[in-house]
Parts: sequence; structure tokens; C-alpha cells
Amino acid sequence: MDSTQQRVLAYEPHPGEPAATDSLEVEIIQKQRSRLINSMVVYVVAAGLLLALDTDPASAAFAAFLAVATVYQSWLLFFRVLPGRKLLAYPSVLLTPGPGQLLVAGSKVSVVLPGPEPRWLVVRLPESKRILLAGLRRVYFIGPDPRGRVLVALPGGINGRFGRITTEPAPGSVEPPVPPRAMVAALRDPVVTTFLREVWRRSWGMAGFFVLLAAVLWTVNLTYFDLPYVSTFVTVLAVLYAVLGLMMPVRTATLSTAVKEQPWQELHATLDTEITPGASGGTGKAEGRVMLADGTARVLFQRVPLDLLVNVRDTQRLWVLGTPERGRKAVAGLPGYPVLGLVNLR
Repeated sequence: MDSTQQRVLAYEPHPGEPAATDSLEVEIIQKQRSRLINSMVVYVVAAGLLLALDTDPASAAFAAFLAVATVYQSWLLFFRVLPGRKLLAYPSVLLTPGPGQLLVAGSKVSVVLPGPEPRWLVVRLPESKRILLAGLRRVYFIGPDPRGRVLVALPGGINGRFGRITTEPAPGSVEPPVPPRAMVAALRDPVVTTFLREVWRRSWGMAGFFVLLAAVLWTVNLTYFDLPYVSTFVTVLAVLYAVLGLMMPVRTATLSTAVKEQPWQELHATLDTEITPGASGGTGKAEGRVMLADGTARVLFQRVPLDLLVNVRDTQRLWVLGTPERGRKAVAGLPGYPVLGLVNLR
């Protein structure tokens, strides 16, 4: 088969239907809301107990850190999650911009809206999604709400980004080049390789943040905290942050090796369970079955991107890099789309 003619099926919303029709969309918002509220309660209680037990400068500084974290969580809740929940009641609208109707200025993408009056959808997208949109020419949005906000998503992904409806495109916008959409090896796929670079930057940034935070907590704990229960709590927190930070580049290295060395392979797959989103709303878990050369195997999706799960759910296909083997992990994704994750084959 000519790989340049092979069609890669991808998840897409249903135009004209409210996003809330998909129960997974609703559950993602609910999980994000619950996580933010629970974390704010924990931070406030921890800060209160810390100040009640000890009022030295170190305790006050740690309580101030928890207060800042609480403020940030509040901003996410009231300016991202709750407005997003309201937008789920709006129907999905598909835009297919032609020449001159898709413009880019840095990370800002402007797409013309149909109608007699000039209106543009403006949204910030990472480079991998800008390349995808320039080649695919398909974008969905729900809204706008009374403040002109919309949620924007591309085929192959379920999590949207906030944008706005404006009367003009972003200043300095120009028409982007149209990349080819031929199916190629992952190493030569501009969307996949650009997405991998973004994952590397994100993983190193988060690793540095968590390791630095762990080091600060450890130092403060050894220097200032005398109460055993306070010291134990801070020590455990520091160790958890350090481990979490160090695991991120390790996981990304596994994805990178597969992209550089392995070809794509398409497998027939089905999900046997519902998709359960994680607390952050970016990952989820499920179980299913996949057809290998020697028969059916179980596949476990644990903390994998929701984009990967919805593509398996809706297309009944699982794309993996390399030859899948029972009892081992495989790097899965979607050729030509910014989707990568690790799955377990049993």
C-alpha cells in the first residue's frame, strides 16, 4: 500500500451537537473542578495548622507559599474551568478556512468566521497544532459566551483552548505555508517531531521546577522546622516532588527513542471500559483489546493523554511505533497529529 495515500482516522466532534453530549467532556470539567477545590481546601487547612503550631519565619514563608498556590488555583477555577463548563452547552461549529482565511502571528492563530460582518476567531496554539491546522484546514469551536470567549479544538484532540471572537485578526498576521499531509515516518513528520520538542521543553521545565521546589523544602525543613510532625510532612512532600520531577524526562526519553527509530503500525483495537479522566483533565485510563499478529492481547491505558484514548474509542484503531510485544510497553500515537503516549500490552 502506498503510505502517502493511507488515511489516518482521527477523533472529531460532531458539528451542530453541544459538547456536553459527550459525557467525557462533562466528566473532564467535573474532575478539574473537584481537584482545584480539594487542593485549595488542603492548602488553606495546611497553612492554618502550620501557623497555629509555629509562627517562626520559616512557617510563615511556607504558609505564604501555600497562599500563593491557593490564589493560582482559584484563578484556574473561576477563569478557566467554570467558564469552560458553561461553554459545553454550545454546539460545536466546524470551520474549514481556505486561502487567506487562516492567518498566523507568532503563537496567535486567526480564522475568519462566515457572515456578512468581518469576524475572526483568535486563539493561541503551540507550534505543533499550528502546523497541523495549516495542513488540515479544519478547526472546531464552541461558543461564544457573552464575553466573546470560545473553546477551540483541532481534529485528533478533545481538550480545547480558550480563544475569542474579534472583528480583526491578530496584529501582524500572515498566511502560513501549507505543509504536506502525506503519511511519513514519525521522524520525518513535522507535526510529531515538533510536538516531541514541545514535550521535551515542558518535561524539562516541570522537572526543574519540581526538583528546585523539593530542594527548597528540604533545606527549609533541615534549617528551621523542629516539630517532628511538621518535619515529616515537609520531608515526604519534598521527596514526592523530587521523584515526580525526575520521572518526567525519563518518560519523554522513551517517546523520543521510539519516534527516532521505529515505524508506525496500525492495529485494530477496542475499549472494554469507559474512559476515566484523571484529576488534571489531561490524562486518563481505560482497558481494551488489541489485535496482534499472534492473536488478541489486553491493552492497559494508564495515565495516557486523553487525546490518545478518544482516538482509540472513536476509530477503533491504535497506532504504535515499532513491533508491539506482549508484556511490554509500547509508544502509541497518531501519525500526523500531536498525540503520543505509553500503553501496556498484556
